[in-house]
Amino acid sequence: MNEDLKADTLEIEGKYLTFNLMEEFYGVSVDWILQIIGITDTAITKIPKTPHFVKGVVNLRGKIIPVIDLRLRFKLPAQDYNERTSIVIIKMKTEKSELYIGIIVDNVLEVLDIHSAEIEQTPSFGVDLDTHFILGMAKVKNKVVSLLNMKEVLTNIELQTEGVVSTQNEPFKCPIQNQPA
Repeated sequence: MNEDLKADTLEIEGKYLTFNLMEEFYGVSVDWILQIIGITDTAITKIPKTPHFVKGVVNLRGKIIPVIDLRLRFKLPAQDYNERTSIVIIKMKTEKSELYIGIIVDNVLEVLDIHSAEIEQTPSFGVDLDTHFILGMAKVKNKVVSLLNMKEVLTNIELQTEGVVSTQNEPFKCPIQNQPA
């Protein structure tokens, strides 16, 4: 392994909450996670004129939090929600505030401690496939887990453009150490 690749994987190693979308495994750094709630435990209020992947908002302890369906955000087929479907509340820090967004996932699995030796760079799939939202690919427990870069999955500019979050255009502070914002 060359030194640049080794440094990149060291920067993203850590604890990741893992979940399924379809039959694929994904991971989000626990530094981004505020809370996990069952989709059947809360009511989602629909908001008109929002993108198809925005399911609405939830009231979580007095805070109104937008909720997106990560399947639809990734252009995967829609699926009916069931008792395993969860909303993962993501906390994003900007220069001046914190923003919260819920992502709907098929099934929350477990928190894994992922080491640099288990992480590879995202492979190149060609010029037409956008993979900038993937930090790396982890090989753990005989599975491949796509480690998500939440600041790319949930960009502030995109959410402002789509009318989901009203905030100033502020750069993100990435909670994963040594990651550029």
